[in-house]
Amino acid sequence: MTANSLKASLIRSGLAASILLLASGVSIAQSVNLTAGSTQAALPDGQTVPMWGYSCTGATGATCVASNPNAGTNWSPVLITVPYVATGTSLTINLTNNLQPTAGLTAIPTSLVIVGQLGGGLGGTPTRTDSPTHLPQGPTWPASGDPGPGCAGDSGTNCPPGQPQRVQSFATEVAQGATTELCWGPACTSPTPALKPGTYLIHSGTHPSIQAPMGLYGVLVVTTAPTTATPLGTAYPTVGTTAAVTYNAEVPLVLSEIDPVQNRAVAVAVATSGFIETKVWSGQPGQCGDLSATATAEANTCYPPAVNYDPRYYLINGVSFDRSDTTGRSLFAATSGTATTPATGTVLVRFVNAGLRMHVPSIVGAQT
Repeated sequence: MTANSLKASLIRSGLAASILLLASGVSIAQSVNLTAGSTQAALPDGQTVPMWGYSCTGATGATCVASNPNAGTNWSPVLITVPYVATGTSLTINLTNNLQPTAGLTAIPTSLVIVGQLGGGLGGTPTRTDSPTHLPQGPTWPASGDPGPGCAGDSGTNCPPGQPQRVQSFATEVAQGATTELCWGPACTSPTPALKPGTYLIHSGTHPSIQAPMGLYGVLVVTTAPTTATPLGTAYPTVGTTAAVTYNAEVPLVLSEIDPVQNRAVAVAVATSGFIETKVWSGQPGQCGDLSATATAEANTCYPPAVNYDPRYYLINGVSFDRSDTTGRSLFAATSGTATTPATGTVLVRFVNAGLRMHVPSIVGAQT
């Protein structure tokens, strides 16, 4: 997306997209139902790329929507907005795992983390898997020397030492086909620190270098938002002598990217009989990753190497800039809490970066 189209979106942000509740001093039940599943992204050049994504299936005391309102049945990052509660903001996410729709294939676990927030199982006991055995390389890697007699991967002359287990899911793991309650804040069964006002990235905490680029991410906003009764929203409350940061309208923007080669390789792998999440990619003849004409059934039974990640599409709110339709696909309205009155005054722009590459946003012609 170009800076001009972003600037135009702020100028033209007339109608509100939703009305957000103003939280009182009394704690309210705030929950969101999310489903992680397979979907696709339709891109402006005509490509359709396989994706994984979250879909909103219900909310209480909070709102949950697709950040791209024009996505329809296609993929879009989610936008969750939670009213700030002075006595302690809590959030429950009921996460359903539908990532593997085909019966008989390897089940795919998942989890969810809110970056910068403790909860949802983060900080507890993560799910771990055994590390692969690293056998000596022999003459192809002179530094390791030749394997000694009786080398079994972790014993014998010139054998690499065994490695500890690796973390598979950093937060509470949700099994394939299951729904698990994940909670953040003082209202949880196992209380955690309250959510603070602000803008947070949410993404999968399971194999994050694979599941996050596949599209399992979104944005969480904790705020006192604009309403018809209270024109000004509050991004951050008054702290001591520091005045609250208020605004008239806001626009949350999720920066991300897609590597179509990586996504297609992952989609093929998980749909292959015998796929194992922890199997090591090698690319050698007859082994996983061998894409030659003589490749065996082992070729697609592991995840592709994330080190080859090379994005070709850059997106805002799940939308790749469309030069042929700058006002339809590449325009995002700011919400002001009323469906009829154009937003005027201060606009709060919320940025999160869900990509694996650094992105530095710039709003041309705006005073910040």
